[in-house]
Amino acid sequence: MFTFTPKRLVKNWPAIIKMSMDGGKVEEVEISLDLNLLPVDDYMTELSEGDHQLFDAILAGFDGIAGIDKQPLADTPDNRAALYQHAPFTDALLHAYRAANSGEAARKN
Repeated sequence: MFTFTPKRLVKNWPAIIKMSMDGGKVEEVEISLDLNLLPVDDYMTELSEGDHQLFDAILAGFDGIAGIDKQPLADTPDNRAALYQHAPFTDALLHAYRAANSGEAARKN
């Protein structure tokens, strides 16, 4: 039986960051995200407040991202602000959110 819950937290959802490389190559790196799956009205309200507001509303945490020092990047407001300026991260975040929210399989076998 389907159990309706208006808001859900999905932990460790895989996301792929695609990085452009020289010569037209693309490197794909898998990270994991904790996502707040919002009701449509809440999603639209957050979106109307701006991208960063939406990203903060849907992103509950992340793993698999290192800083320049090769150490795991802490989930801080400054690090989030930097990630939100990096298109490959925001693309991965939004794609993962849509996949999780629609029930699309996380990994293809």
